[in-house]
Formats: sequence, C-alpha cells, structure tokens
Amino acid sequence: MSYEMPYEQPHASARGGRGRYPRETRPGRSRAEERCFDEYREQGRYLDFACEDGEEFMDPFDYDELERMVAEFREDRHRRGIQAANADWVDEPLDDWLEGLDGRSPVERGTMMALVTGMRETLSIRDALILSLVIDERHCPKSQLMEFAARPHQARTKRTMSRLLTWAFEDEGIVPDMDRCSTGVDLMLEMAIAAPVPYCVQPLAVASYVLWWMGEPKAIEFALQCLLLDEDCSLAAMIFSAADRGVAPAWCQTGRPFDGRIVV
Repeated sequence: MSYEMPYEQPHASARGGRGRYPRETRPGRSRAEERCFDEYREQGRYLDFACEDGEEFMDPFDYDELERMVAEFREDRHRRGIQAANADWVDEPLDDWLEGLDGRSPVERGTMMALVTGMRETLSIRDALILSLVIDERHCPKSQLMEFAARPHQARTKRTMSRLLTWAFEDEGIVPDMDRCSTGVDLMLEMAIAAPVPYCVQPLAVASYVLWWMGEPKAIEFALQCLLLDEDCSLAAMIFSAADRGVAPAWCQTGRPFDGRIVV
C-alpha cells in the first residue's frame, strides 16, 4: 500500500462560492457521513475551541495584512519561479517552527502569519509541516522539508514523501513523539483561531491530520470543522473518512494507550 498526500486546489470554495459538487452528488461521501454533516449544520455553529486554565490566544491576524502577504508571495513566485520563492518564503519560518516544536523558543507571530499564508498559497508548505511532526528529524531533517516545500512535483521528492508517509502509516514501530505532536497541534490551532476564513482552513486540516496520527478521537471533529469551512479540503475529507471507518496508523493497532497532551 502506498500513501500520498492529496493535492487539492486550495482556492476553490474559499472565494465565497459553493463547493464544486452539490451535496447529494459529492463523490466519496456516504449517507452516514451526510447525516453527520446535516446534524452539525442544523446546530448553526461550528465546534468550539476552548482555552486551558483561562489561557488567551494571540490577537487575530488582520485579513488585509494576510491578503497583502499572499499577493507579495504570489508575485515573487511569478517573478522568480516557484522553487526559489517557496524556498525563501519558508526558510526562516521553518527554523522558528522547528525550534518551537523542540521547546527551544516560542514561535513568533510573524512566523505564524508567514506559515498561514504559505499554506494558503501552496499546499506543499502545509505538507512539509505535517512531515515535520510525523517523521523525526533524523529521517526528515530541515533540508528534506525544504525540498518538500519548494520542489513537491519533482519525481524524487514525490517518491521520498510517499515512502516516508507509507513507512509511518504501515510500520507499527513508528510511534508519534507525543510531546512534539501535541505542541504542533497547539500551534496549528492557535493559527486557526487567529486566522480568518479562508486562512484558518489549512492549519485546522493539519491539526486534524496530526490528531489522527496520534490516535486521538477528536481528529474527526476537527476534520468536520474544517470541511464545514471548506468542503473542497481533501485532506480533511481524507481524515474524516479514515476516522469514520476506523482506519488508523499501524502503531494504533498495537494496543499502546494514547498519552498525549491535547488542549482543545
């Protein structure tokens, strides 16, 4: 079994339009899943986030500032090429992100905004961040993450990503670093809360993926939250479907208890 990240089009429904498929004809969604969607829609609200012990999240990101950053990033990609622009955009934020995951320093607000806009513009940055949580740095150092972010469509890069994800999914000996993953989930949720729609979608999808990888039941709730915001987010759809059908990484089938720290 090979495993690859879906590369959906990130802008399809975020412009305010409806999804590409009517609800009753969307491919790959069961009637049970539709009933679940209907129940949440009837509530008239999305799932709530809660802070721990009265903790306050950062001030919201300014929508116009995010739009300006995306326009700047897009222009750079057009002017210098995707590889060079992607690499420059993510280089310093990725250093800050990795240091934050290791607990060496807090992740700066500017880094979070750069990652939010980067994930919005190109899903390869999102997938590099997922790999930074699922695979340890011995097997996936920063240099490899940069390849995933800047050159996702090169054959060698795609093979490496597929190999690493398949290995993590199928090898029961590959167990999550719960502290690192929990820190990553907390950071992604902080981004999702601070960012307006549609910029919150991809951080929320990453949180859902990592929770699923950790064997945490709340993964399906966050995937659903993400799909309510953007029905075209295929990463969230994949996690929702997998969790709904009881599909889980091999390590979850070994009977090891979930012992991560998740703040939701």
